[in-house]
Amino acid sequence: MIQSGTVTSEMLAFIKNQVLTVTDITRSTKLTEILDLYAAKLPSEDVFVVQNSRNKDAQAVIADLEYFQELLMYKEAVEQSIDEVMHQLVLERKDKPAEIDLAHVIADQDLDMERIMKLVDNGDFE
Repeated sequence: MIQSGTVTSEMLAFIKNQVLTVTDITRSTKLTEILDLYAAKLPSEDVFVVQNSRNKDAQAVIADLEYFQELLMYKEAVEQSIDEVMHQLVLERKDKPAEIDLAHVIADQDLDMERIMKLVDNGDFE
């Protein structure tokens, strides 16, 4: 595990080669080079970070479309698995009595009882 502040040669190589600024992309052929890299037959796992020179919070990732699609499929599979586990858990617990009273849940979640009652009266549960 990498400690805070520890830098490896691999990290420096990534930053040097694959962290770009908007200026790097607009004033050179770097974007074309990246897209040509992705034009190969196999999905590329290479990713590039693009950031605004003036605002370091303005960042994005350029990734091969097929690679990104694969990552999304993994994400969707994990979410579906979580949903299925939760559904199974609900089915297992549906006939069991509640062990925590509503007042305790409301207090723990810092819910406002007045707001809850307004929502119930309006039928607005979003």
